[in-house]
Amino acid sequence: MVDGVFLAVTGQDVVILDLRTDTYGCLPEIGSRILVDGRNLTFDEALSELLKASGLLSDTLCAATLSDVGTRFPHPPTTCLPLGRNRRRPANVVAFLSAARRIRNLGPDPTVRILLDALPARPTKNPDRKRVAVTTEAFQALLPWTPHQGACLYRAFVLLSMLRRSGQDAAWVFGVRTWPFSAHCWLQFDDAVLDDDPERVGLYTPIMVV
Repeated sequence: MVDGVFLAVTGQDVVILDLRTDTYGCLPEIGSRILVDGRNLTFDEALSELLKASGLLSDTLCAATLSDVGTRFPHPPTTCLPLGRNRRRPANVVAFLSAARRIRNLGPDPTVRILLDALPARPTKNPDRKRVAVTTEAFQALLPWTPHQGACLYRAFVLLSMLRRSGQDAAWVFGVRTWPFSAHCWLQFDDAVLDDDPERVGLYTPIMVV
């Protein structure tokens, strides 16, 4: 696929995420026209030409991968991180307020690409599960005080910003489902979902991971 375009196969449907236009598209009932080999996809000639004509596939390619951001999709989450007492440490409060202010300054409806570009840099060291849990705990304690706590993009951006400011990290997973179509996102660390419920996110097929 061309830069900024991602694809997921869910059942017999193909869903496309185009970060260039911040839109999703669905090609229903075309599973028989795509060969899935592990994470690699090969399109038949007619579908390949359609994707090229739509500007979604390079003129030199007739194949794609299920993720082209350089990060493997994590395994479906099965648990949440065990949390203890709420820890509203000053550093966590400052990180939370800073992230909330940052996303607010991006405007009322920032695109996914704008959100990704606004994230703090990814830490160079491997994250620590206990420290990720501490930051997640602080985030969950502070979230009810914000007006946009129900929006998955908002939750993921704020928590991931907090994690990276503390030297930690997590996978930001974007998922889709069809009939009816729905898109969702969540943060995941190993087998644990940080800002949602494993049963809910398990209904979605990953299309992009950051």
